[in-house]
Amino acid sequence: MRSLHLAWLTLATVACGTDPVAVDPRTTSQLVLDGGLSEEPPQVIVLVVDDADTAEAAQLRERVAQSVRAGLLAVIESRWGTCGSADPAQWHAGDIRLVVARPSAPDAAALVTSREIPALAWTTQTSHEEEVEAVMAGVTEALGQRLAEPGEEYRPLRTATRALELVTGARAPVGEAEVALVRSLPQHRIARLLVASTRDDEGPGLVADEVPSRTALSMTLDTEVVGPFTTPDWTCHAIDEGSGRLAAWSELVGADPIASSCDDQHTWDMLLHPGFADCGFICQAHPLAVDAGGVVACKVMIDQADLEGCDAAPGRRDPGGQPTFVERGGKVLRRCEVVQLAGADLESCRHSLDCPGCRSGFCATEVPELVSQRRCGPSEHPWPLRFIGGALEGRGGWITITCSTEEAE
Repeated sequence: MRSLHLAWLTLATVACGTDPVAVDPRTTSQLVLDGGLSEEPPQVIVLVVDDADTAEAAQLRERVAQSVRAGLLAVIESRWGTCGSADPAQWHAGDIRLVVARPSAPDAAALVTSREIPALAWTTQTSHEEEVEAVMAGVTEALGQRLAEPGEEYRPLRTATRALELVTGARAPVGEAEVALVRSLPQHRIARLLVASTRDDEGPGLVADEVPSRTALSMTLDTEVVGPFTTPDWTCHAIDEGSGRLAAWSELVGADPIASSCDDQHTWDMLLHPGFADCGFICQAHPLAVDAGGVVACKVMIDQADLEGCDAAPGRRDPGGQPTFVERGGKVLRRCEVVQLAGADLESCRHSLDCPGCRSGFCATEVPELVSQRRCGPSEHPWPLRFIGGALEGRGGWITITCSTEEAE
């Protein structure tokens, strides 16, 4: 199963050092954690679904819409799961755009995007289940908005290739609508492609000429093909795709073909599933040093790609009030300090699960739902640092956490 690495820390190194927190050698030592800061990349999901005015195609369109719903709900589960954060006070951000490409329409009318149906763009900081219903309604509307007209040639392969190459930047946009779509898409995006059909492609050319370029496929997480394939009774995965154009195209793009007649709900639910990842929980030998007022002896630095400044909105500032730049892997990054919360924000971060009204920043929390001894051994201590709001936002950056630890009692 494919895997997406979601927004959290990849803490790669644990070591002792001397700066930037004070250490009393009689009672404390220093813990340094350093690693990559990653987040779920923006996605563009391209749907090319049979637009025939038949009951069979209508059922397929409904199944694809339900697959979108199941896939987005699984994304929410991932964002709130072990590779995300179950903390309701932390941002659960994501950016997923859906593009419906009509396989029988002329090129100028082929694409349905968030320009026409705003719900096709799901950008969020909360990732709540009710948000998916609006996206679902938008997908259902887009898939049924224009069905194939008499005499139109059915060319899902060409449509899929043109749409995928457009959203990945492998071909230049043609016309005002395509230019506007490309301009609206987030940077550093990945694509996913689903082609679903009850019939074969009617294109006249060679199938090999309608395969997406290597550039487009390299930016595509996966390509799913659903078609009129033959399967045994016990699986929906095709054992005999036949000799048609859709079957040949599936093989060329490395897809695992699924029969459009499939009645297994699990198969449809997994069609656009984000995949699974196993992220551990941090345990340590010594507790972090926290004073009587709840202030933890930690400094958190993020080396970000944005060189313009340290944004206060996600809780960042220049270390010591001075712009600071560092080099990692031959790339210059701007170093920002994550603010430790204070006053009412600190108390709420430490003791309230919801942390109502809290600014972005961090604290050493005591909230039972977030700090559980059950996940650590008897002589270990759970990691208490809690990051509120957008404190951990910043794909492609690095984070360094330096803390004083106390001798265990």
